Amino acid sequence: MKERLLKYLSDFSTLPDNDKLILVDSFQEKELSKNDFLIKQGDISKDFSFVCEGILRIYREVDGEEITLQFVFPMSFAASLSSLAFNMPSQWNMRAITKSKLLCIDRDIHHEIMSKYANALNTYESQILKAFSNLENRLLSFLHLNAEQRFQKLFSEQPQIFNIVPLKYIASSLGITAETLSRLRKKQFM
Repeated sequence: MKERLLKYLSDFSTLPDNDKLILVDSFQEKELSKNDFLIKQGDISKDFSFVCEGILRIYREVDGEEITLQFVFPMSFAASLSSLAFNMPSQWNMRAITKSKLLCIDRDIHHEIMSKYANALNTYESQILKAFSNLENRLLSFLHLNAEQRFQKLFSEQPQIFNIVPLKYIASSLGITAETLSRLRKKQFM
């Protein structure tokens, strides 16, 4: 699994090869069964994770209802950033939708590496900016697109999601009911 993280770093960072190897060797393998939590809302996150296989769902429980923020697919990082950065309770649940294989690094080891290697810090910052940009785009879609447009955007960008992720989670992530999602899907294939 570590070769996947090494490939990701080779593709998306300017780290020297030796620094990549040091960083990758600091990660530990972790497996989650379907429905296992990586972190629960209210717990303090201790790990920064890289998803090698499987899909995670990031969601929040509000008044007994689950509201999905996003999905984390393979070859992506997963973390409750505010919990990691500020050592505070996570505002989000991260749960495996499918059996998942992760590489995790302890927050203290991660911070130590970031303080020793400037290139590693630059790579980390670029990942944070990428995550922020994704959330910013998601917010803009909720501000400027109607439900059908959000559905179309998701369908054009990630059509495979409809074959993997339960529809109730997709509906929640789009801010619509499962019934509305069914109607939009039916309309898509007419």
